[in-house]
Amino acid sequence: MPATPFHIGAALVVKPVADNHFSVITFSVAQILMDIEPLIGLFRNSGTLHGVTHTIIGAIIIAILAALISPCICRLILGRFNREVEFYKIGWLSAPETASPMVIYSSAYFGTLSHLLLDSFIYYDIHPFIPFSDSNPFLNIISQYGVYYLCSVSAVVGAAAWVIRKKMVN
Repeated sequence: MPATPFHIGAALVVKPVADNHFSVITFSVAQILMDIEPLIGLFRNSGTLHGVTHTIIGAIIIAILAALISPCICRLILGRFNREVEFYKIGWLSAPETASPMVIYSSAYFGTLSHLLLDSFIYYDIHPFIPFSDSNPFLNIISQYGVYYLCSVSAVVGAAAWVIRKKMVN
């Protein structure tokens, strides 16, 4: 499903552990960019929704693009977020508005490569190793509902753990 919110579970389970060494926003930008091709395929009623963007090479290229555009998006979103949490007297939830290039790039790569892996479990038209192989050894290792369940539980547990960690540190 293009632009599925389930992928965010992978980011939210990492955030409490990595905290300021991981950007959920950059991860999210990478997720959106990964699903542009399938979305276009849906609108065009294409038989193949997951093409070149859902290969390792495509994911790496998209991660670089996400890393280039996400810093300004992070500043905008986190600037607003920080003002809101200060207004509501929960400033302990605030986050740095900028991140190092290492944080941005690693978050973008994690975003695209985790997206590719999760989608590879459930979509027959994904061939992650093209041009080296047209196989998908991950297909059906986990069912579609299993992937959605895993991502949903990860999102809830990760978000709760992040809030608890932020509260304990401050």
